[in-house]
Formats: sequence, C-alpha cells, structure tokens
Amino acid sequence: MNGHPEVVIEASPRPALGRALRDLWAYRGTLLAFTERNVRIKYKQTLFGVAWVVLQPLAFMGVFTVALGHLADVPSGGVDYAAFSLSAFVAWIFIQGAVNLGANSLVLDAAFLRKVYFPREVPVLASVLASAVDFAAGLALFAVVGPFVGAELSLWSLLAPLIAVAVVFLAAGVSLLLAGLNVYYRDFRHALPFLLQLWLFASPVVYPLTVIPDRWRELYALLNPAAGLLDSFRRTLALGDPPDPTLLGLSLLSTVVLCAFGYWLFKRLEPNFADVV
Repeated sequence: MNGHPEVVIEASPRPALGRALRDLWAYRGTLLAFTERNVRIKYKQTLFGVAWVVLQPLAFMGVFTVALGHLADVPSGGVDYAAFSLSAFVAWIFIQGAVNLGANSLVLDAAFLRKVYFPREVPVLASVLASAVDFAAGLALFAVVGPFVGAELSLWSLLAPLIAVAVVFLAAGVSLLLAGLNVYYRDFRHALPFLLQLWLFASPVVYPLTVIPDRWRELYALLNPAAGLLDSFRRTLALGDPPDPTLLGLSLLSTVVLCAFGYWLFKRLEPNFADVV
C-alpha cells in the first residue's frame, strides 16, 4: 500500500532435524568449550585428580569380585570374575556419569540459557563428551590391567572402541531425553539416582547375559540397549571372543531409536527452556 515491500516473519520454534543438526555443527566451537570446561571443573580441587578414572572401576571390581565372584559364586562365563566385572564397569561407570551430568546440565547452566543463544543441546552433549574422556582412559586402563586380572585379549578386542562409540550415543540419547524433561519436571533430578540404580541391576554388569533364558534374550537386548552393548564389551575385552551379532544388532537398533526419540522430544520441549529453567 505505501510502497514498502511486505515482510512476512514465520515463527519456527521447533526447527527440522536437518536444520537443528546444521545449527549444532555451526556451534561446534561452543560445544568443545563447554566440554573443556566440564573436564576442568570435574577434577578441580580434587586430591587425586584424574586418578579417580583409575580408582573408581578398580574399586568396583574389587568389591564385586569378593562379594559376587567369590562369596555368591556368580557365573563369569569361563573367565576370572575380576576381568569379567572390570570389562563391564568401565562402560557402565561412563553411562552412569554421563547420564547423571547430562540430565542435570540445563538446570546447572540456567544462567547461560537465559542470557546467550546457542543450541540448547550443547550443555547436554558437552557433559557426555566430558565423560567420554574418562571412558577413553578407562579403556586404556583395561588394556593395561586386564591381562593381569585374567582377561583374554585378542584381535576381537580391537572392536571395543567401536562398541564404545555406540555406548556414547546411548548415553547421549538418554541424557537428551531426561534433560528436556528435567527442565519442566524437577522430580527427575531426585529420581535419577534411583533410576540409574535400577538400570544397573537390569543390565548385565555384575552378571552375564547368559543368565537370561534364551527365549527372552533377544527381547531383553532390544528393550534394554545397554544389555547387548555391555555383553559385546565383555565378550571382546574379557573373553577375547566376537560379540553376538544378533544381540549387538538389536541393541544398536534400539540405541538409534532412543537417540532419535530423545533428540526429537528435546527439540519439542526446547522453545520454553529459557523461561522455565
């Protein structure tokens, strides 16, 4: 009417997946900065520093080897229980730490969310990546200590880093799912330790996957993606055997579904994070 071009602004509070991933890639420097900060904060003013990466899995290995391996005589698949437990605890300690930090990251970084724009998944993924540094150190620990506690390393052990990548994606998917819900429902923050404890005992960490009846094993690996991944970890690291392709494949499939759903739900909840947190 007045000669000026008409400007139409389309609100897009929930970007499409492709655009969201491009946005995340554009802020990769911010992601790395958050990751570096998390690593520094984790060990700042600690007496043992990064030695905790070594001490924690070794302590769990010692306790469970005595309590379950010797006293309760839990089966260990033909390998010493110390190697059996350490191989799973290296992965489980990462999952537990990454999910715990990732689920609470948005609440802890609320000040940044209110003042600065960046993809809101950055603090969550940075928490997972910071924990992945410890995971890598744990794998190196097992490579050194494993043979001394009965592990039978072989060429199949070279698959462990690839399985570790899948474990990282699993932790990221769970963290995104819980982090988004935790902003709106702080009950998750209080329930998280209990949920992680349940997940521990529902996963083959202190017992072998073979205790599950054959007819339920595949469904078990599908419903609990940690099951097939931890079993594959144990097979390649402690036993020196190849992973079970069916169980690993089912857990990988459920990991992909969980990651996709977790990210989708996170982006659906994202628009009001800064107002609610």
